[in-house]
Amino acid sequence: MRRTVRARITAAAGSAVLLLAACGGGGDEPEVGVPANADEVSGTVVFWTYPLGVIDSVNWWQPHVEEFQEEYPDVEVEVVMQSFSNREEALITAIAGGNPPDVVYFNPDFIPQFADQDLLLPLDDLRDDWDSFYDASLASMTWQDTLYGAPLLMQKGVNMCHTDVMEAAGVDCPTTWEELRAAGPAVKDAGYYLTEYSGTSTLNHSFYQYLWMAGGEVLTEDLSAAAFNGPEGVEALELIQEMVENEWVPLQPISVAEQFEQSQLAQGNVLYHSGGNLPHVRSVIDPEKIVTTEPLQHREQVAVGSVGAWSIFDTTSSPEAAQAWVHFLSEADFIEQFIAESGYLPPREDIEGLFADDPQVAEGIDHLDYVRTGVMHPKAREIIDVIRPHIQAALLEGQDAQAALDAAAAEVDALIARG
Repeated sequence: MRRTVRARITAAAGSAVLLLAACGGGGDEPEVGVPANADEVSGTVVFWTYPLGVIDSVNWWQPHVEEFQEEYPDVEVEVVMQSFSNREEALITAIAGGNPPDVVYFNPDFIPQFADQDLLLPLDDLRDDWDSFYDASLASMTWQDTLYGAPLLMQKGVNMCHTDVMEAAGVDCPTTWEELRAAGPAVKDAGYYLTEYSGTSTLNHSFYQYLWMAGGEVLTEDLSAAAFNGPEGVEALELIQEMVENEWVPLQPISVAEQFEQSQLAQGNVLYHSGGNLPHVRSVIDPEKIVTTEPLQHREQVAVGSVGAWSIFDTTSSPEAAQAWVHFLSEADFIEQFIAESGYLPPREDIEGLFADDPQVAEGIDHLDYVRTGVMHPKAREIIDVIRPHIQAALLEGQDAQAALDAAAAEVDALIARG
């Protein structure tokens, strides 16, 4: 029988904060690892997935379920296609009702939230070939030195330049902060923008990437306090301020969330873009006018992106069946099929030859180990909400970078201290 779950939901900063405790029925925690004898594995696996690119139907999964059941005939996989809209609320509701899924698709920021409450099954021993996966894919699914997600896909924001702007300004596509700064005046004189800075998007894809390139971190190593207000954070924010003050970036995206099609980037008026979704960009801009390049670097080289992975709730009543299913989903053969059809990037290094006919996509694979996905902390989203208005004040109101970051750090420290 499925072990029950207690959930207490409170409100903080306008969002639901989950405090969860798994209540065992007196039994031992499930053992991790797939049994050698498939005939000994049985049960039902409730599998929550989401629209992943063009893979947005339960029907896509059916032949793969059937292939899995050839080896595990006594395991039933119930595929449930969920919506990304309000997905956290849907999961909270399921947990509160004592009916969470067995296997679920998670992005990195979900891992600390649920692992911190001892609700996820550790997966370190699920496979013996984790070394075939990109380090960045595993790191993004690891909390307190334990792996809680089996990577399915990686996303990497493309680093690219527009050839028309390069030609008009007489500059090359920058790969360092120094080259980016040097190109600014020429690009402006030619009537274009150097880059864009989105003040309304997640900090994972905006301020944090500059902080990481400067060699800084959002939090201290033990995650007990803010670290982004150190000299690296100040240097990063001052670079962004410099671009704003010199009008090297369009001002509207700093405070207004634009539709991509309406952005200066989509209109071909921006030299350099760091973190763009390549298929989306190429749906608006002629691919022939795009030059892809390696991730930007300063002290560190960093690419923004994300990872999608499968996690197992340790409340499952069929732990062996759930692990067998996740083991199947993390095999090279399955991932290669999924990546080929979905257009994402592979989390496994041993998958080769994909996108050989599309060098712009293939180049992204070469840089996957530079991907940083965010801050691994149960309050990662709340931390972003605390920091963002202070960044806005520095960029739009001219507040001193150190003062803005110190004020944000004080609030983050208080947030973390509240537990």
